[in-house]
Amino acid sequence: MISPGKTVVLTFDDAVSNHAAFAAPLLSELGFHATFFICEFPPDFAVNKRQYMTWEQIRSLDAAGFEIANHTMTHAGLSAMAPETCEKEIELLEARFRDVGLPRSRAFGYPGGPAADYAPPLLKKLGFRFARTVEDRAWKPDRDDPYLIPAVAVHGADDSNFRRALSYAQSGGIPVLVYHGIPDRLHPWVDTPPELFESEMRYLKRENYRVLAFRDLLQS
Repeated sequence: MISPGKTVVLTFDDAVSNHAAFAAPLLSELGFHATFFICEFPPDFAVNKRQYMTWEQIRSLDAAGFEIANHTMTHAGLSAMAPETCEKEIELLEARFRDVGLPRSRAFGYPGGPAADYAPPLLKKLGFRFARTVEDRAWKPDRDDPYLIPAVAVHGADDSNFRRALSYAQSGGIPVLVYHGIPDRLHPWVDTPPELFESEMRYLKRENYRVLAFRDLLQS
């Protein structure tokens, strides 16, 4: 397992188009890895390609070396869902991955953040190795359930959430960062301005952080 310190896990939610158009090229330039949690928001994913990636763009992220992972087919929250419905949501998306030539994912992102009591054993049964929640603290791999990994949402108009997340490494944990759209035109409450995102990524590079995807942890 990767040791804490100057290490972060970088994640992106919801298949926003600027993940491919803006974020990924910058990350590749900097030598960073990341996990992109994919879902299909109905009906917008199918028709609004200003907001959401095409499957060709999603494949391009995989081809560029980024991790593509499961966020359910329709961004469905697990807390009000029966286990069998959740399994169907997950497997529908995995079937889509297979159809477009993507590997089966090994990381899962809980839509909206919250998990459900039934989720860890279900995800383990389905072959996942990691599952990410949203919780304002660092991940401690030696203590935390790998199917309940806390992560910090770092969107906003300034870098205060980003700086707070990095400060959690001082307690011996690994900050897991969550971004949405850069910018997010449909969901401004999770927006990050492009210039701020670039500044934050260049800070990580300048300060010699290791910036990883979840699957990198399987190789450590």
